[in-house]
Amino acid sequence: MSESSCDSISNFMIMTYFCGELTRCFTSRTSLNPRRRFYRCSKPKIENCEFWRWEDSSSENSSIEVNLLKSKLEVATLKMENLRESLNAGEIERDNLRKKLENLESLNYFECSYCFKRIVNFKCWL
Repeated sequence: MSESSCDSISNFMIMTYFCGELTRCFTSRTSLNPRRRFYRCSKPKIENCEFWRWEDSSSENSSIEVNLLKSKLEVATLKMENLRESLNAGEIERDNLRKKLENLESLNYFECSYCFKRIVNFKCWL
């Protein structure tokens, strides 16, 4: 891609594919693409989603966009799989803790029953 500078800003805007924000339409002032209009994300450079497209978008630019979208989908899929694994590990830990709690509650019940019987027997002995 060649460098472009903004010549004019149009009021016509479209939604970006990545962040959902409106784009701005600019006009290229480079020697390779004189007066060729393009769209890009309207967010500042450090925050934008890197959306960029010629107004008369050629199939070459479309395939670049498709590849970028595929890459972002792959990253999102990996993140989702990691989150799913973390969730499964959390559910297993929760189930193990429930079993421990049930065991402790049972043990506590039997200990309380035993103590109560001893107290009753002690009182009877008196």
